[in-house]
Amino acid sequence: MLKRYLFTSFSQVFFPFFFVLLFIASVVLLIDIAGRTYVVKMSFIDLGTLFVYLIPGNLFFIVPITFFAALVLSISRLAYDYELMVCFSLGVKPLAIVKYFFPITLIVTSVLLIFSLVMLPLTHSASKNFIAQKRADIDVNIKPGEFGQKLGDWLVYVDSVKNRVYKNLILFSENGFEGDTFIVAQSGKTNNNQGLFELDLQEGSAYFASQKEIKRVDYHQMSVRQNVSEPQLKSYDLLEYWGEVLTPHSASKARKLAQAIMVSLFPLVSLFLVPLFGIANPRFKSNMSYFYVITSVALYFIAMHIVSEHFPLTGMLTIPLLWFVASFVLYRKFIARFY
Repeated sequence: MLKRYLFTSFSQVFFPFFFVLLFIASVVLLIDIAGRTYVVKMSFIDLGTLFVYLIPGNLFFIVPITFFAALVLSISRLAYDYELMVCFSLGVKPLAIVKYFFPITLIVTSVLLIFSLVMLPLTHSASKNFIAQKRADIDVNIKPGEFGQKLGDWLVYVDSVKNRVYKNLILFSENGFEGDTFIVAQSGKTNNNQGLFELDLQEGSAYFASQKEIKRVDYHQMSVRQNVSEPQLKSYDLLEYWGEVLTPHSASKARKLAQAIMVSLFPLVSLFLVPLFGIANPRFKSNMSYFYVITSVALYFIAMHIVSEHFPLTGMLTIPLLWFVASFVLYRKFIARFY
């Protein structure tokens, strides 16, 4: 009965928090998708597909934080409603709370590890390839008369467009043919040449700027090309993908692996913080559980960021272990001695 009561209290806190944070993350993600695909025409189904590819990355950070916060706040609510005090008077120990929540915490941690080590690399690669495929289809969305539109490395301005034929084009790139490159053309047309994006320009001039001189080239016809296709990461590449962590030039992969492991382990190594932050005598202490949750989450994720940047391979297990030991010591000192 106590176990069912604890889980009911937990679910009443977890699901409202989770859906609110998921809604906020979804809105932010949709804004990010709009920025990534500004010059690529997509249907509603395409946007939904891209959203499905990218949402696991948001869920990966939402779930552990929401799960931990819901555990602490549900126990705190029971304590300040004097319901836990009744349970303790009947002989229930705080360690029983940890034992009741341990199986579900272990399941959440296992799911997060699968997400971080398998799902996130695959969905990240799938989203990149999905956008690359749309660009390879040359279904671009360059709007006439608007500044700041980007197509690959090029900033593009056009006066008018009809049937993928553009009039009075202006292109600029800092990574052009010879450094800063400025191109004007009377007309241009996009096409796909075996995975290469091509912009065929007619009647114009190209300016190449260096430190000492500016070169001008007048042309009758010129093609601007860019490779828009990317190799797709498949399931059998995961071992090779994470195996690159051990190579000298893989600092970014090591950082991603360290963050994946530490975020996934956060609910498990923080389990003893649940009774530490949640259990209190309401007659003598004010409810500080919200402050404790925010502070502990901030400290852990700041430590995770520092460790993943400077010593990821050694720190990704050392930090969670130290966090767990510190949590257990504080639990023994402030909770187990009095309840």
